[in-house]
Amino acid sequence: MKKLDRFVKDEVIDFIQAVLYVFFGIVGSWGRIQGLAKPYPRFEPDKVRKILVLRLDLLGDVLLSMPAVEALHERYPEAEIWMMTLPYTQDVPARYPFVSRVVTLDINAIRSPGGLLNLATLRHWYGTFRLLRAQKFDLAVALFGLMSSIWAFVSDATHRIGYAKEAYPLLHTHTLPGMRYDKVQHEVLWCLALAEEAGADRGPRYMHLEVEEGAAERVTTLLASRGVTPDTVLIGVHAGSHNGAAKRWPSPHWAELADRLQEGGATVVFTGSRSELPVVAEVAAAMKTTPLILTGETTINELAAVLDRCDLVLSGDSGPLHMAVALGKPTVSVYGPTDPRLSGPYPRPGQTAVVLRTGIGCSPCYNALATAECPYGNTACMHHLTVDTMHRAVRQVLRGSALAVLPTPMP
Repeated sequence: MKKLDRFVKDEVIDFIQAVLYVFFGIVGSWGRIQGLAKPYPRFEPDKVRKILVLRLDLLGDVLLSMPAVEALHERYPEAEIWMMTLPYTQDVPARYPFVSRVVTLDINAIRSPGGLLNLATLRHWYGTFRLLRAQKFDLAVALFGLMSSIWAFVSDATHRIGYAKEAYPLLHTHTLPGMRYDKVQHEVLWCLALAEEAGADRGPRYMHLEVEEGAAERVTTLLASRGVTPDTVLIGVHAGSHNGAAKRWPSPHWAELADRLQEGGATVVFTGSRSELPVVAEVAAAMKTTPLILTGETTINELAAVLDRCDLVLSGDSGPLHMAVALGKPTVSVYGPTDPRLSGPYPRPGQTAVVLRTGIGCSPCYNALATAECPYGNTACMHHLTVDTMHRAVRQVLRGSALAVLPTPMP
């Protein structure tokens, strides 16, 4: 039944995409025909004064995009850089001083007929349309996705850059060939290639993130009220996933691991959004010890402050994992349906980022067309990665970090 549901969903998506390709192909062609009346302006980097960068997807993807945005800033230090993101990710780019303004757009609001016809949604989208058109952007960089290509076009930016297969026909003025998953390349590098196409210098770049001062103070007070002291070995665990259940390590595994860590002298803190509370509740119910649960209690800025206090962060493929890496924290992560060569941690030189996976034949299987769900309904790639393996990796990282070695003997 799950295979049938996935097949039907894929067929519906393919049909809708075909319709949209035809529609926006006509729109793009009309724009090109209108442009024949006068020569199209040549791209002149010295005249770039206002840039729009579009990243309308998940928290981790926005974080992985920031090295490219920083590269654009370094190339155009006098230019205003605006970013368009989903509402829930806006606090991330807002932490970077080179981002002048963040415009939000909830593209998920139109995934149902009711949302598509909602007057409040339509008013907001129209207001966003008018705001973008009024800015007279010199350059728009659509880092990922068909929806980004639409809004880059809608912005009326003079020059619009993106990947050819990640855009509707003729909406961009400059394209790089292909799309993600055409070849094995990390997400950071996919984004940097677009920045370089827009004139940025080549060179290695890495993520970084600074915690908001007010959030750090609130979290310090919150943790202290829960018994966390400066000497506490605090281990962050993110057990949930916004983009598919197949990315989650099984709850019984997390429960057993968390018990071992707490019995060894550490304090485990669970993070996540309110929507991930059922997953964390399931883990906590299976535990013998009592963890610290902050799931659903923090904003994005406060989540960053919690992770920054952690001595080590454990997670599947998730936004908080990439946030921890951006904060410079050591991490141990579990990957199954997604390929760490594409979306794994992107640590700085010398930073610890251990990735564990079973490597069974069907893994990785994720292709970004839908949420990460196991086509066989069993997520064997995650189930077969044992608690012993994860615990061993955690102990090794803690030893390497010169922290108190957890004395719990390996079974």
